[in-house]
Amino acid sequence: MSRRRRWFYITVGLFISVWMAVLMTVASTVIPDLYWFSYYSIDYGVGFVRRGLAGELVELFPDDRYFTGLRVLRWLPTIAYGGALVALAWVTATASGRSERRLMMAFLVPVLPFGFTFALFSARPDLLGAAALIGFALVLKRTGRARSVLIAGAAYGGITAVLALAHEATPLLFGLGALSAIAVLGRRHSGKTLQLCAVLALAPALLATVGVAVFGRRGVSESLCRSIPYGTVNWPASGRPTVGQILRGFRFDVEYHDWICRNIVPLYDQSIADAARYVADIGPALLAAATAIGIALLAASVLAISQVSGVRFARMLTLLRARPLWVLVGLALFIPVFMTGVDWIRWWVTIALDIGVVFLLFANGEPEVDDPPTRRTRTTFALALALLALFPLGILPGFGAAVPI
Repeated sequence: MSRRRRWFYITVGLFISVWMAVLMTVASTVIPDLYWFSYYSIDYGVGFVRRGLAGELVELFPDDRYFTGLRVLRWLPTIAYGGALVALAWVTATASGRSERRLMMAFLVPVLPFGFTFALFSARPDLLGAAALIGFALVLKRTGRARSVLIAGAAYGGITAVLALAHEATPLLFGLGALSAIAVLGRRHSGKTLQLCAVLALAPALLATVGVAVFGRRGVSESLCRSIPYGTVNWPASGRPTVGQILRGFRFDVEYHDWICRNIVPLYDQSIADAARYVADIGPALLAAATAIGIALLAASVLAISQVSGVRFARMLTLLRARPLWVLVGLALFIPVFMTGVDWIRWWVTIALDIGVVFLLFANGEPEVDDPPTRRTRTTFALALALLALFPLGILPGFGAAVPI
């Protein structure tokens, strides 16, 4: 690599580092933590309820350190998923040999819609499932033993089954990614091995999700509310600040107990039909707009990886077409997610994650990535990197949902 080109990639690395530092500053100083806290506000104190395991984690901290525990747990998914992205970028750059195209692919990882911004601004417990998916895909990429594939499948299935008790949608969100990884990255193994791996990876987690839906208690909002502790937490939205106030660091303290009881606890009385009606009330126009943005982000992810690596996405699609039932099952798992959750852009970004992680690792082993990139490829890489970094639309969850105050 020439000295000029080496300086180009040093500049790219510095740009990404500064960009990440700015986003980290925004996430830790401007964005309030209260919404993330809400995912850990409910435990099993009144019986088996959905997401109760997340609340039980707070019980690991002393009572007088309750809010410290919330702050730790708020950053846990970001750290876990961020670590998984680092591992993905490292393997992409080095696992199958070193080349300039692999280096560019590795630099793309943090700026993709499911990259660093997703880790910071979608820091829900289900992000732990995304980290597990990346780990599972990396094992399938590296291992050549059938026994290791089955152990990895069982481990992934067990982890996501547990995570379903912290966020019931976790197995649904990453089932497509798991099946795609098995079909594409594990293709050198026998069909029987892959089928068994798919069962081990999905069955326990899906059973856990069904168990939460069937046996999770409802109609216990009053009891849940009584278990929420008191304390003041920053939530600027309740103060109805102007844009200028937000940019200057506006703070507005609310009572944590009251906010959770007003905005979160009533959701535990909802049925699946209630949730579906709430999504329908958003209206077709906003849902269509969210879908358009989501599909654009999915297309941008696949196109960026394909252009930089030189590997056509159609080649991976050929492998997936060999297992059409798996693809249909993976996509079908998203149906209840879209029906009952308003974050439609977020769901599409998760689909991009499921497909993009597998495509990155697949392309990494194809012969095209060893070819020297053309000038056009480097220009495309620079433009894609800048546009994805400066317009991180993946941080938008969706449209139409009211901001809780």
